[in-house]
Amino acid sequence: MSGEFLPDYSHMPWNGRYRPLFKLFATERWRYVRKDGAPVECDTAGQAIEAAKECVRRILNPTIYSERTAVVEDVLGVAAWHEQRAARAANDQEAVLGAIVVKGRQVKIERRRRA
Repeated sequence: MSGEFLPDYSHMPWNGRYRPLFKLFATERWRYVRKDGAPVECDTAGQAIEAAKECVRRILNPTIYSERTAVVEDVLGVAAWHEQRAARAANDQEAVLGAIVVKGRQVKIERRRRA
């Protein structure tokens, strides 16, 4: 769509009732508010304007749907593999450096015997 975004609302008299109209852009033609493919009709001009505003709100802010899914079991054992890998890396660091590196900082390991 070309033109300046400027939502506008109006109504059109129709057989003693009012049909709500709207346009989203200043250069766009007026469009009817429709429900099930047919133009909506209102009893008053104020109701028609409100129906047009609600229609524009629905267009600009569509309903977002989401779905919860069931928790999937770790059948491949990825979590256990990550834990084993981290333990191996900690053991390797301790053997080589005499300490473990956590978040870029060296943590000294002290071993004490309990009496």
